[in-house]
Amino acid sequence: MSCLDCQSTLPQEHHLKPMREQCFENRGGYFSPSTARRLVMRVWMILAVVVLAANVLVAQTFRGTILGTVTDASGAVVSGAQVTVRNANTGLERTTRTSADGSYSVPELPIGTYAVTVSQSGFQTSATTGVVVDVAGERRVDVSLRPGQVAERVEVSGESLPQVETTSTVVGGTLTSETIANIPVNGRDYMKLIYLNPGIAGSPDQISDSPGSFGTFSMNGSRGRANNFLLDGTDMNDGYRNDPAINEAGVFGDPATILPIDAVAELRVLSNYEAEYGRNSGAVVNIVTKSGTNAWHGSLLEYWRSGQFGARNYFNFKPDAKNSFLNNQFGGSFGGPIVKDKTFFYVNYEGQRESGAQSGTSCVPDPNQIAADLAVIGTPNPVTAAILARNPWPTPNIPGAVSDDSSCVTNNLATATPFKNRVDSMIAKIDHNFNTNNLLTGRYYFGDSDQSFPFAQLAAGILPGFNTVTPTRVQLVSLSYVKVVSGSQVNEARLGWNRFAEGFFPEDQSFNPASIGLNTGVAGPYEGGLPAINVGSFSQIGATNGVPRNRVDANWHFIDNYSWKSGSHDFKFGYEFRRTTITQVIENTFRGKLSFDTLSDFLQGIPSGGGQRRGNTLRHTFENSHGFYVQDSFRWTPKLTLNLGVRWDYFGVVGEKDNLFYRFNPVSGNTDPVSQLYDKDYDNFAPRIAFAYDLTGKGQTVIRGGWGMFYDAFAQDIFLGHFPWNCFFCPGPAYAGTGPTAPLSVSLTGGALNPNVPVYDVASAGPGGEFFGADPNLRTPYTQNFNLNLQQGLGSKAVFQVGYVGTKGTKLFRFRDINQPSQAQITAFDLANGVSGYGVPRVFASSPLFYINMEESKSSSIYHALQTSLRMSNWRGFSSQVNFVWSHAIDDASDSEDFIPNQAQPTNSFNPNGERGNSSFDIRRRFTWNFAYEIPKMGGSLAKLKNGWGFDGVVNLQDGQWFHLNYFFEGDYSGAGEGFDRPDVVGPIRYGSLPNNFLDMTAFAAPCTFDPSIPDSGGSEANCVPGTRHFGNLRRNSLLGPNFKELNFSLFKNTALTEHVNLEIRAEFFNLLNHPNFASPILPGFIADAGTPNTDPTAGPLGHHLGSYALTTTGDVGIGNPFLGGGGPRGIQFAAKITF
Repeated sequence: MSCLDCQSTLPQEHHLKPMREQCFENRGGYFSPSTARRLVMRVWMILAVVVLAANVLVAQTFRGTILGTVTDASGAVVSGAQVTVRNANTGLERTTRTSADGSYSVPELPIGTYAVTVSQSGFQTSATTGVVVDVAGERRVDVSLRPGQVAERVEVSGESLPQVETTSTVVGGTLTSETIANIPVNGRDYMKLIYLNPGIAGSPDQISDSPGSFGTFSMNGSRGRANNFLLDGTDMNDGYRNDPAINEAGVFGDPATILPIDAVAELRVLSNYEAEYGRNSGAVVNIVTKSGTNAWHGSLLEYWRSGQFGARNYFNFKPDAKNSFLNNQFGGSFGGPIVKDKTFFYVNYEGQRESGAQSGTSCVPDPNQIAADLAVIGTPNPVTAAILARNPWPTPNIPGAVSDDSSCVTNNLATATPFKNRVDSMIAKIDHNFNTNNLLTGRYYFGDSDQSFPFAQLAAGILPGFNTVTPTRVQLVSLSYVKVVSGSQVNEARLGWNRFAEGFFPEDQSFNPASIGLNTGVAGPYEGGLPAINVGSFSQIGATNGVPRNRVDANWHFIDNYSWKSGSHDFKFGYEFRRTTITQVIENTFRGKLSFDTLSDFLQGIPSGGGQRRGNTLRHTFENSHGFYVQDSFRWTPKLTLNLGVRWDYFGVVGEKDNLFYRFNPVSGNTDPVSQLYDKDYDNFAPRIAFAYDLTGKGQTVIRGGWGMFYDAFAQDIFLGHFPWNCFFCPGPAYAGTGPTAPLSVSLTGGALNPNVPVYDVASAGPGGEFFGADPNLRTPYTQNFNLNLQQGLGSKAVFQVGYVGTKGTKLFRFRDINQPSQAQITAFDLANGVSGYGVPRVFASSPLFYINMEESKSSSIYHALQTSLRMSNWRGFSSQVNFVWSHAIDDASDSEDFIPNQAQPTNSFNPNGERGNSSFDIRRRFTWNFAYEIPKMGGSLAKLKNGWGFDGVVNLQDGQWFHLNYFFEGDYSGAGEGFDRPDVVGPIRYGSLPNNFLDMTAFAAPCTFDPSIPDSGGSEANCVPGTRHFGNLRRNSLLGPNFKELNFSLFKNTALTEHVNLEIRAEFFNLLNHPNFASPILPGFIADAGTPNTDPTAGPLGHHLGSYALTTTGDVGIGNPFLGGGGPRGIQFAAKITF
């Protein structure tokens, strides 16, 4: 039974839970017992194959390596020495021997603290303790043996080891569990910690926001959705968006699920990585979760925050009530041994309960205006009277605001639309050492949430009762098996599976419009809820047109690494396989839409426009990808290490189970069903070369550099849920088209609404006016990364690094409308007919399609940066990391989709290279500083009161994001019919010092010769003299948005309740100084609107703009994540944590 069949079986009173249990079930959302049994059997069968093949199989590590060289007192190498490493907490022990050149390597070690013991006949035994192994890190432990008896033992502390990485050529940074646990993190969202690494760019207020303009973050000039997220070494990506499956935002900027931050042992962000890493060209975010040890340990925690303890939002003026907000996060962890030195477990749970209200203003009809219209009309239409009886428009409450029959002079209703967020997340992990040569690790994550938020409408404000409701469920399973084949050969095999299920539904979904006589033809409650009803310029009745929609992603990931040390060569070979399947329904405008020019027309039930879509939008897509690599870390001399490798990836062509994809046929002007959208690309070879040179041989000064090619996997939403701004929520090629299975557009029946009479005329059904396709010659995007840096140790506690990093992107995705009329066509038609825009004959004039948006791999980018960092570890209780980056990112498209106008689609599709300019994530200067200090213990009386105090914090300073102005509501100036034209620049660009005069608009004018005597004709003509229309000369992303300044600070007190139990009390202050940070005009909720040009000859030059562009929202509200998003007012959070 398909999910569309499922609709008719749902009970009338169904809302969220029935949708989860029934529709999600049949879309792969929940497992029946038989399905669960089959899945478990598959997992164990594959695991058995992995174990049996471990000796012969030949990849991305979430463990680390200890390596080094053993010499004698004269500096001569010592071969054949026995090297034993032992984990201090779990007893895991591995043994190897030094090669002929005296070197050794012990790879695939779980992160943690180790002791390294070296022994050889004729020498004293050397033992180095406290050696910390980081995720994907190489910890160098060189040992000089002294003559003597093996029984004699020399102890060395690992704290004296240099912090400089003398053999690794990877660029990036690591955050330890101590740093992660201590830094104040708003919303306890681990994604905000990634910002503490150099090379990361993007707006801090949208770092975790998937619906945002360009994904999560940009690493070294790569796109925001070019990052690869790994949890314990296996795939944690949402294959639909190429965002992290855990902590991906739901209906608003808050994560729909949470990775418990106290469960993270280490987080490392890598770029310019070795050949074992593939899938993407940006960052590899490698997260390792905590494991159990031989000691019992656990925690209980509670974080509580109320808006009443924080400052007012900058735009929340008195005497208005303070914006309401409450966030409570709670949980605990427990871990320890099942069998000492052999089997360990760890579990962690975290819950979140968040609620608040999104303040704003709306435009609603005044009751007096309704009464005046009814006095003329008489009896209202029974259908619209029934709609009014549901009180969709609250009574205006802003004194002095006036409305007429179709609009408001100023918004007249102050609203506080409630939102809520419930999240429950759990992670469990088991490690089992069969013996010193065999280690098995298993981990399971489960996250579940319900969110409700007032999703932005294009009309004048958001009304209560029409939120978008989003249930989300995420699951991840990971199995890892390490086989030590010999002292010089190790194999690791990993199997991962993740699943992301999420739906978006109208808040009033349980309401059937037929119950009030409004017959929209909806067959079942899945499309329940009022249609989108627009009356003049009043706030929309009904939820956004883009719901309901729902998808379930599943990702299988298998990876195998084989490490082999041979002399001075550390070889590594690997294979990687991924399979992504997506089941999706996207029922844009299936609830229907109705438009009324005036309130009087609405009361009479006489619509001026509207429509509906119908048909089957259920699609099942799949993609299989393969990757192979070989690499060699070659220690050419004791000072020089070369890392050489090559990787080959094949990213499979996205297919549809029932062959329901379409390709555009340029001959017929229609679309044809096909089994695949584009041709296969096998040419994805990625060589990588890098070096590390220890200048003095003492591990204190290292020069590193490298170059490599990195290919990008496709995000399937390019094809399944594209978002071109010229057609809001247009479905992709899996849906649109002219074939028999494509959804159809249905027009109104006509005339006034009548009770129970169909509103939409099924007989009028025909193909929609838009199509989104793929260039058949689509190629795999790739970047070239190159860097040269110097790393200098400052004693054993600090490291300074400075370097150059560059990235060049090629064959990046963008799209353009291949049916857009040319400038010559526009001018000729405009001169002949005096009209333009939608009337201009397009390239494929015979096609029933209007927009033919085609995804192409023809974009490019370049990035240059000076990056510096200073890291200090526990110097007298003080730890710190300071980063400063000075960079410039340039491209002609910053994403493959237009989450914001002109970021993927050019204004002029005949000149896409004319879009070249600053990237959307081009942040010229960034400074971050995270620090932690624990005050030294003091003796004397009241020791418990005086001791245990400390503080920590984060400073974030950065330049603004670049943006440009678009014409949003004002009509079609260019005549191309695409919308979102840009104005002409006619004067010097000036910025003001206050948010209400941020940008002087007199520098801009409409891109045509303006004549107020020409009728506006609804905005499509825009008072332009025929033949003078053109594309505005304001360049994409040429205006600089507001900068960002924020200090987050926390004060804590640790108190030992018993010998093994500690109580920590914290007070955390977000934006401690209450510095106002304004939302960047580039954010998708804004679309920097150029406004209406001047039509009054007494007020200035005709067609020129007047006044100033104002910043009207803070960053947290701008991204749809009030309070927990960055850039909001000062917030105060209190916490208590018990650890044992």
